[in-house]
Amino acid sequence: MGKNNKRKRTNALTQPSKLPTPPSDSPSSTNLIDSDDLECTVNVLETLCEFPEELSGKEMKDLKRKVHELYRVMAEGSGLGNSLTSKISTALSDYRFTDALIHLFEMYTRNLQPKLGALQRWVRECDATSEADGSPGDPEALKCLDMILRIANNSHSKNVSTDKKVFGTDGLSLEEGNDNVIQSKQIWKARENNREIAIWKMIQEGTLFDKPPPKTYPGFRPVHHVKAAERKPPNLYDSTVYGSSPGAITLTPISERPIPIKVNVPNVPGAFVILDVFTPEECLQIVKVAESIGWEKDEASSGSALNKSSILAKNFIWLADFEFLNHFYKSIKPFIPLNAPIDLNGNGGGKVRGINSRFRIYQYTENQLYRPHIDGSWPSAGLNLKTGEYLHDSSLENDPLWSRYTLLIYLNGKEDIGPNNSGCTTFFLPKKNQIGFMESFSVNPIQGSVLCFPHGDTIGSLLHEGSAVEKGGIKYVIRTDLLYEAKGFGQFKPPASVSVKIGGKDEEGLGG
Repeated sequence: MGKNNKRKRTNALTQPSKLPTPPSDSPSSTNLIDSDDLECTVNVLETLCEFPEELSGKEMKDLKRKVHELYRVMAEGSGLGNSLTSKISTALSDYRFTDALIHLFEMYTRNLQPKLGALQRWVRECDATSEADGSPGDPEALKCLDMILRIANNSHSKNVSTDKKVFGTDGLSLEEGNDNVIQSKQIWKARENNREIAIWKMIQEGTLFDKPPPKTYPGFRPVHHVKAAERKPPNLYDSTVYGSSPGAITLTPISERPIPIKVNVPNVPGAFVILDVFTPEECLQIVKVAESIGWEKDEASSGSALNKSSILAKNFIWLADFEFLNHFYKSIKPFIPLNAPIDLNGNGGGKVRGINSRFRIYQYTENQLYRPHIDGSWPSAGLNLKTGEYLHDSSLENDPLWSRYTLLIYLNGKEDIGPNNSGCTTFFLPKKNQIGFMESFSVNPIQGSVLCFPHGDTIGSLLHEGSAVEKGGIKYVIRTDLLYEAKGFGQFKPPASVSVKIGGKDEEGLGG
């Protein structure tokens, strides 16, 4: 940004604004700020963050004082910030975990439900205090995390007075001095591996491809590209979506593949594994596509994600074709919930309609992990059948689809990933009858299997992490979602941050 532009934007903020007069019956001050004025203000603040030397001028005196007053208002929870949600958010962002714990316990005892965005933000703030190697950090932050989970899952004790005794008369005791807030349980595996293809060994030996891989993989083409600064939230790297044509991934004939079976994950309500959804050969093909076309990096350029200690995996975004989705959906439909679970607002019941065609394929190498988080919900991605335009939400306006369950497809197994809990998906749950403590349960990847669990604003959404891959290992996994009817079953429109055009159509089992 040039010097003249910086001066113009600074002057625009320091001079009095002509604000519109709010309607007499307006119950709030939301309409006091004109959108153009707000945009100008944000631009000025962003410029000052980038060029702090501009604050040295005398003309900035009033601006600095007003910004300080604004921070005080936000920190003290005045005005719109006097809700419990705002108080918790402010306390966590300032690392005042004792204050946050008091407010969280009040929300817990009053049986109040925050919005999904607040829950996800709180989880990130608590996680920001953990160590870079994935080990637990501040015990008080983890105790806040435990209370967040209890609020999100409605896991109230029958006798709240018992909980108060656990907390202590001042609401703060929680067995001070006990730093072992997270208690790890035995790692679980649905079965011992059957036949698997060691993809990592092939890559190391140079035998993944019989000949140099093509720059454009057969049956795949780019269908959407977003510049880094235009991503939401803004990123340091561009993002490309690749679409596939029917038959791009050769599917093993039904007569030659094992029958899928379902196994519930012990001690993790709502989570289950479906074995043998994909064959090792199909998994190998998908990895070949990503390795041939190339992986993209993912790193937020601003926001709370900057404070996370995750060493993020590289990714490849694939908009799967109808043929592949139909096979996937038919393989898992006998085992999945046919109706959406209840959400935090007490709504639920929409019928399952298919799988989100937007697949995020991740490559985790040595020491890479995805720190504890709650997965967000997604609309039904697809292409406009008339124009070929990529649509983040392709469902019809009067027939919206919204995700309620995460699907994780493991493309390789323990021979590639490593022993112990290397590359596991680890769930964190509140410990029964002991507020302030959590238990962790790890699931070992099995090539070709699918891990399914509730997410978003669903009651029972699971806090989890992609645990670190140990030295010498590599992990390939796909994240996608189960889609359910949303109209008439509570909130169904995508948040403004992800909403784009509505168009195209949805077909049974295809999800766009």
